[in-house]
Amino acid sequence: MADYRLSLKEKIGQLFMIGFKGTEVTEDVQRLIETNNTGFIILFSRNIDAISQVKELTRGIHALGKIPPFIYTDQEGGTVVQFKELAATVVSPMGLAAGGVPRNAGKAGRIIGAEMKTLGVNGVLAPSLDVNYEENNPIIGIRSFSDDPETVIKYALEFAVGLNETGVACCGKHYPGHGGTTADSHLEIPTVDISPEYFFHYCYRPFYAAARAGIDAMMTGHLLFPALSPRIATFCPYFIHQLLREQAGYNGVVMSDCLEMKAVKEHFSPTEMVKNAMDAGLDLMIASHSPDFQAELLEALYFQVKKGVIPEKRIDESLERILKLKEKYPSLPQLSPSPSPSPSPSPGSTQETVRIHRAEEKKIADRSITVLRNRKGIIPINPSARTLIIEWGKVMAAMPPSSASNISYLARSAGQFLERVDIETLDLLPDGNDGQGNPAARIPETLRNRMKEYQQIIAALYSRSPEIQRLQAGPLNELLGLRDDVIVIALGNPYDIRNFPLVDTYAATYGFREVQVEALFRVLTGALKPTGKLPVQIRGLFPRWS
Repeated sequence: MADYRLSLKEKIGQLFMIGFKGTEVTEDVQRLIETNNTGFIILFSRNIDAISQVKELTRGIHALGKIPPFIYTDQEGGTVVQFKELAATVVSPMGLAAGGVPRNAGKAGRIIGAEMKTLGVNGVLAPSLDVNYEENNPIIGIRSFSDDPETVIKYALEFAVGLNETGVACCGKHYPGHGGTTADSHLEIPTVDISPEYFFHYCYRPFYAAARAGIDAMMTGHLLFPALSPRIATFCPYFIHQLLREQAGYNGVVMSDCLEMKAVKEHFSPTEMVKNAMDAGLDLMIASHSPDFQAELLEALYFQVKKGVIPEKRIDESLERILKLKEKYPSLPQLSPSPSPSPSPSPGSTQETVRIHRAEEKKIADRSITVLRNRKGIIPINPSARTLIIEWGKVMAAMPPSSASNISYLARSAGQFLERVDIETLDLLPDGNDGQGNPAARIPETLRNRMKEYQQIIAALYSRSPEIQRLQAGPLNELLGLRDDVIVIALGNPYDIRNFPLVDTYAATYGFREVQVEALFRVLTGALKPTGKLPVQIRGLFPRWS
């Protein structure tokens, strides 16, 4: 390992990953990185405007600091991607597993990795190793491959290998398992009330397998497992040092999830955070948003070491693991500022792109669409019949329903496949009554009167939380009472059907990205036979692999 001859402050800077606002490196961001020799940068969609801009941004970041910052981004595939449609989305992890071909997870990793490397990104915060056995999980859901640990292991490790083959680092998350939660760690500390036996069978196994396989890094979740420890996992020596380091033999980088999540920031001071992190065995701490908070953490750790509360030797242990990771995936060569055009851009698109694997993405997406019910034989539909598509307001993860935006996920592709189609996007309305104790109608009267004009009706739901599922289920049940031939599509979690279990026609896409929606329409119009199988059970309705 190279001798970088770092001061204590420069060593400590390597133990942090920071995020910032805006699409360029401002003087303030540059000063923060240069002054502290900050080790890692995380990019979000707020930092991304265009391909040439991202290349200029990552080139500038790599030129800073004594040791060039290592750039990570969340590009899991499907729902969680930071580049939207500018770069490969492929499909969500659950969609990959629904396709039934583990090697396609490897292909997805290679596609995403190749395009991230072209953009100057060193690492991807994926795959998810969470086993989603809790149907009411508000934050994981389709980000998990399955509720079966062996399926998660098989697909996640393939995805990780695919990323690595392109020279991009990966990171398994959210250790020791976010799949059994009913709360979101962005908002509170999720408590997972399971026995140690259940924990080791469902939650721990994928992380153990990934550790034994030598995955580059692991990210902790801010989770509480009362039957195993009274401390949240991010700050727990039992989970990190004993189970991960000693029992699994893992010597890669262990990083926290963002310390600005309410699960941590509302319960610990910056000094407590850095002390607990070092005691537990963390190597890298993430602060994604606030420059002032980032500076507080850096200063807190520096003074804890200077006062002798934390030995400098402990800093050196983490630094060694971090530098090994950086030397395995060295800073990228100078990037060409000119974009690489896609040979098959989306119709009507003039925006630059590095998305040159669209044909491979299409093949993977085509395998994922799952038709769980077609009792009336409505699928395939008639592309020339007059069709109504109904959607609801869309809410970002961890945001309240009041923040919903009335956008359509199907509109862009619908016109390519259907000759006569109208689209209605309805508000997400709370439960209420008509003033006389009866449930209030949430299908507008004007829409009710028009419904008989349509030969086909598609209702497309998007949810990642039980609350949003319920808000959409009320008006959907009204709709099903008016028309029993409605085709219901789950664009997010497949668990939506629990709120309307008698529906006759139901399909799942496991996400709303363009390649997934186009695959859906190919199935709906009969151009493609559905082959996807449900990789989770929906208790009381569908067994796994239905």
